[in-house]
Order: sequence, then structure tokens, then C-alpha cells
Amino acid sequence: MRNIPRLEYIIVLGAHVEGTRLTLALLERTRRALQYLQENPETKAVLSGGKGTGEAITEAQAMYHYLTEHGIKGERLILEERSTSTAENLKFSLDLIGLDHSVGVVTNHFHVFRGTAIGRKCGCREIYPIPSRYRSWRLLIYIPREILAIIKDKIIGNL
Repeated sequence: MRNIPRLEYIIVLGAHVEGTRLTLALLERTRRALQYLQENPETKAVLSGGKGTGEAITEAQAMYHYLTEHGIKGERLILEERSTSTAENLKFSLDLIGLDHSVGVVTNHFHVFRGTAIGRKCGCREIYPIPSRYRSWRLLIYIPREILAIIKDKIIGNL
């Protein structure tokens, strides 16, 4: 993996929350964000994700609780709580911070290509992938689903 420069912002893409509990996919993303924020104390994070079916709190709130419980100051965290898709995650997050910043996209390794590609399409000029791991049998479902999502996003103009 290439070196990631010190970034002004990272955008952590949301994933499903079970009640108030982070699912494995979201936990891995949030752990990776925690690691990056600990190593780069000047970086701020946009925590992106609304509230869907079966979720007692927004995905952004769930990430906020985890990060603040692990020592990240709330002033470094910006909550984007309206999005319901990857495209909205990036669009709404970039609307909050603007396009003239260095930005990292934190998401699971199987999803990072699409996340950064959508960010570029939204107009972000300096954007970097920050992949988190994901080890589960569910990769058998997620990887084909991600391939179909890339095709769909290309067709509808998100990529």
C-alpha cells in the first residue's frame, strides 16, 4: 500500500448498525479511523451515515461514541447523519467540509475503490483510499455485490 500523507480530513463511510452496536464492517472502519486519528492528531474526521431500518441511532453517532470512548476528542469529529448510500456519504460529507482539502476515505478494503472514485466524481481533487480489513465469510456476498454496485454507479453517473 502506498504511503498516505497527513490529511486534513478523513471521511469514514457508514455501514449498518444493529440497534446501537457497530456491525463488523463498521467496527473495522471505525478502528481504522481511530488508528489514523491517533497517528495524525491534526486530522479531523467526518463520520458519515444516517439511520436506517433496525438502527436505534445513526451510523455517524455509533462511530462517534466508539471514537470518543477510545480517546478522540469530539471537536475533531463532524457528524453527517443524512446519507443512506455511498454516493450520499461522499456528497454530503464533502458538502460539509468543501472540496479544497486533502481527504482520505476510510472503508473496508473491498469497498475503497468505489468510495474514492465517487469522491473524485464529486469534485474532490486530493483524495486517498484508507482501507480497513474485513475478515468474514460474508466477503463471499460483499465482493460480488460490490462489483455490481460499481457497474450500477458507472451506469447512473456516480463514477
